Amino acid sequence: LQLKPYRTDEYVHRLYYETSRFSAFNHQWVVKAIINKSQRDPHESCERDITYQLILKSKTTTPLPMHFFVLRGPFSDIKVDTQIYKHDFADTETESPFKLLPLPDTAECNRLLAAKAINFRLIMFLASK
Repeated sequence: LQLKPYRTDEYVHRLYYETSRFSAFNHQWVVKAIINKSQRDPHESCERDITYQLILKSKTTTPLPMHFFVLRGPFSDIKVDTQIYKHDFADTETESPFKLLPLPDTAECNRLLAAKAINFRLIMFLASK
């Protein structure tokens, strides 16, 4: 997947990243990422982090208990630790909470933010109850 930068339409534009839609488990999904939990002036902080959320874009009639995590993808040199997250997706619960992208340090975060896009691989598991 590829996270591309976008800006909100608010008075003070906020930077966020988003993938295009992709299919998994017969549903449409999007990954959205923000920097420093969308703090008002992220350029004034010397420490940076990226948080991301998995968003279900299609309707579902049954709950989808999902485990997911990010890995280095093809054509990418992202240094990321493995941290598995879980969220139960349903018609009323289509967005996971923002989860930390486990990068080793702020320098790695800055390196990713300097790139035109962030390439990564998202691994998803449909869990049983």
